[in-house]
Amino acid sequence: MMNRTAWPKGQASAPRTSGLLAVAGIALGVLINAIPTLTPSTVNATPGFARQTGLSCQACHTVFPELTPFGRKFKLNAYVFSNVKQLTPVSEQGERTLALSELPPLSVQLQGSNTWISQGIPDSNPEVQSLSERNTTQFPQALSLFYTGKIADELGAFLQLTWNPPTNAVGIDNSDLRFANHGAIESIDLSDFIYGVSLNNNPTSEDVWNSTPAWGYPFISTNVGVPPVAKPLLQGQLSQESAGLVPYLFLLDHLYLGAGAYRSAQTSFTNATTGGPGPLDSTAPQVRISGPAAPYWRLAWEQDWSNHSLSFGTYGMWAPTHPPGVGENGPRDYFTDIALDGQYQYITDTNIISLATTWIHELRQFNNMSLAAHKFNTLNTVQFTGSYFFRRRIGGSVQLFSTSGTSDPVMYASGTAVLGSASGNPATRGATFELDFLPWLNTKLGMQYTAYSKFNGASTNYDGFGRNASSNNTVYIFVWTAF
Repeated sequence: MMNRTAWPKGQASAPRTSGLLAVAGIALGVLINAIPTLTPSTVNATPGFARQTGLSCQACHTVFPELTPFGRKFKLNAYVFSNVKQLTPVSEQGERTLALSELPPLSVQLQGSNTWISQGIPDSNPEVQSLSERNTTQFPQALSLFYTGKIADELGAFLQLTWNPPTNAVGIDNSDLRFANHGAIESIDLSDFIYGVSLNNNPTSEDVWNSTPAWGYPFISTNVGVPPVAKPLLQGQLSQESAGLVPYLFLLDHLYLGAGAYRSAQTSFTNATTGGPGPLDSTAPQVRISGPAAPYWRLAWEQDWSNHSLSFGTYGMWAPTHPPGVGENGPRDYFTDIALDGQYQYITDTNIISLATTWIHELRQFNNMSLAAHKFNTLNTVQFTGSYFFRRRIGGSVQLFSTSGTSDPVMYASGTAVLGSASGNPATRGATFELDFLPWLNTKLGMQYTAYSKFNGASTNYDGFGRNASSNNTVYIFVWTAF
């Protein structure tokens, strides 16, 4: 049976931080300290990254990258717990002015894969009347460098830099810079809570549960084949193309409250006039958030007992946007995502069971009518995932997924082969089955099979060019290691 470790408390300190995150964190701290009888205290966070903490991966992960309750606390506390000797100079006033690890918390991630698609897609050369290859090998599929851990007291980071071989480009992947501390309000008997702020580049990546899109299943997937076309904004449409500041509270050791806002931050964009990374204009290839920012919210409750953990909550975003080709003074489109999610875990040294679900309802209002046949559209996605692992060595997962929404022949490219829908309907349903073997805790060998019962509105001839939903089925084998 897995032993649960108590969350340690440290002594109050007055770290010095800098930049936008520090300003926001200090402002939040000042606000909380303004409440009568509030007494702040610092907590040493708990392990997640083995070199920094000196603890095994299983302290924070069921099977990586899924977090345990212990791992969620480590993230909420800004990744700062360390078992490595620190450089800690002290000022004349007795304040610790620096907490720098003698061993930088760096790591490397390597992914390699092979994908088979059930039926090849048409050759990209229109003069060649055949299908492209059905079999694609990628080694590496991705190569990443991480800085994950403590920067200073109450300040930590999860920073990922990834080389993408198909474009031979290096870019910022999921990244999270986080300030966190502890406080108490004696007048209402609130003895201890976590307050913090996350600066990140992917809505829901600040979240600590694996039921929301940024860190939800599938944790790894093929980038070869035919991707589902219809996705809500929060299902990866702003990942690495936005920046957001999300202050949060974790109260009573159960209740998570977070609210913030995101702006477009398209790091791959170069302004043709200035030659620099901005300002963004109508030539930007992705949807741009318009106005000051897009509000984001998160509410969740977690209940832990014995070897069990249960959470449920809601999250969402309201985003005024401009599509590519439309300038700042052009008409805005509006996306409102409202979501529910839940997660259950049973964790012992022998058996690990995880269940997760999320449902996203998106309301769309189009004022750029070149993009849609209807001014108002809806889109719904739902996912149910279950997994089992024996001694963290062998196991697997099953996910059922479904997308439905308003039919729109313009938005869903009626008359387009493979990616289009003859009926203009986004309905897509299917399942993903995965088997995994972990010879070591930091290495995963896996095989995924994704099968579609419906794709873009139909099971057969969905695009009007003879392609069936099952033509997009894929077999994907992979190796995934971090060291």
